[in-house]
Amino acid sequence: MMKKLLAFMAFSAMFVAGKAQAVSSFPYEPEFIGGTNLLSIAGTDTVAAPLEKSWGKIKSKAGASLYLTGIGSVKTRIHVDGVTSSCVAKPGCTYRLIVKAADNRQDPNSFIQLIRFEQKKKERRCEIGKINTFKGSSSGIEQLVDYQAKRYGESSYLLSIDPGPGEYGVLQSNPESKDEKALMVYCFTVE
Repeated sequence: MMKKLLAFMAFSAMFVAGKAQAVSSFPYEPEFIGGTNLLSIAGTDTVAAPLEKSWGKIKSKAGASLYLTGIGSVKTRIHVDGVTSSCVAKPGCTYRLIVKAADNRQDPNSFIQLIRFEQKKKERRCEIGKINTFKGSSSGIEQLVDYQAKRYGESSYLLSIDPGPGEYGVLQSNPESKDEKALMVYCFTVE
């Protein structure tokens, strides 16, 4: 009886250890699809923090000259409330973002965008498009921040970034959906 009890306890310990090891294989992966974590790496220390989730508003505005003369431009921007993010990355670290997707088979550059905001009054904003009477249109790629991506775990991406001080946001379009009803922006600040 004692041997059976010891064997059961040993088996249970191995099972629990195996489960714990499986859970910790990718410890920084966000829990839900769309979630994004910021890793701040200083030497051998890594601190993970979930990014601030904010609803983005898309606004378009025409310049005064367009109304007066018919010549001018219309700018489209993403606006996020608050002048700064509650998720702050300290200076002097190496930064990585972990973005959880439905799977990690696609090129993340096709649906994950890292943008840099400008701060205005009580909000952060980023130009995503501009139409000009004579110059045509632009897509707002000037505010995009480059990153290098690798697969992380079963369904996430590890984005290597080198941001300067400022306000940033991560946008994800759903490659499986043609209808985007809400714009969730994952925001962070680099001091």
